[in-house]
Amino acid sequence: MRLRNSLHIGIISLKLVARFPFWLIYGLSNLFYLVVYYFIGYRKKVVDQNLRNSFPEKSDAEIKKITKQFYRHFCDLTLEVIKLGHIKMKDFKKRMKVKNPELINRYFEHGKSVVVLTSHHNNWEWGSVFPLFLKHKILGVYKPLHNLQFDKYINGNRARFGAEMVPNSTVLRRVIKADKANEPVFIWLAGDQTPPANSKFWLKFLHQETPFYPGPAAISRRFNYPVIFQKTVKTKRGYYETSFEVLFENAKEYSETEVMMAYVQKMEETIYIQPAYYLWSHKRWKHKRSEDVPVLF
Repeated sequence: MRLRNSLHIGIISLKLVARFPFWLIYGLSNLFYLVVYYFIGYRKKVVDQNLRNSFPEKSDAEIKKITKQFYRHFCDLTLEVIKLGHIKMKDFKKRMKVKNPELINRYFEHGKSVVVLTSHHNNWEWGSVFPLFLKHKILGVYKPLHNLQFDKYINGNRARFGAEMVPNSTVLRRVIKADKANEPVFIWLAGDQTPPANSKFWLKFLHQETPFYPGPAAISRRFNYPVIFQKTVKTKRGYYETSFEVLFENAKEYSETEVMMAYVQKMEETIYIQPAYYLWSHKRWKHKRSEDVPVLF
């Protein structure tokens, strides 16, 4: 009961912060950065190790510079995610621009669903703006949080502008339903989530052996949907620009490995352009590959 009350108070506090103007949001982020980086040192060892393994060619000075940039961005991102709960439509469309919505809308006009692969780079949460630009029904695939109260709050924010949030355990069922109804859907997946330790699907990503869920490739191949890569860049503080690129027009013609390899290569390209804005605090490489499992690429 005490924990439930604390969470309720915490969510009310987050809803209050969401009402703050952006100048105050970023003022709080500046304070948050000082606390997180200098006093708490949140996951500094994880961030440092991830960066050094991913960029072996960079000097200590370069790694330190990227680390500080990451923590500043991480604090901005945290407040931006909270702000999502009360951001106005006109502000949202201005701050998260979609460069080429016509590429996606063309598929809708032909009655085709698409599999769109994104990653934890820049501000992936603000992709919630897509229903304001795109014609498809947006299916945001997510991994449910353990706390149901907080999970409901987060996904309520994500769905504010019309996206439908779908747990990863039921996404195939939802896609089958849409396919049978001839409903064109935009299946939106962050394909760089960490699978269980016993994963059998390993690729090289940022110089490291990395497990992946093959699900995005399996879904696209099963239904022969186009595979699209979503790239997001940070143009300045609080402003992002996203664009889409076709990786495969007919996914069934390629193997799961080929689909996922193309996705990994595109992720690496975008991360190298803005290296500080990937989610380096995530323990992405916590699992080690079993010797009897091959690295596919």
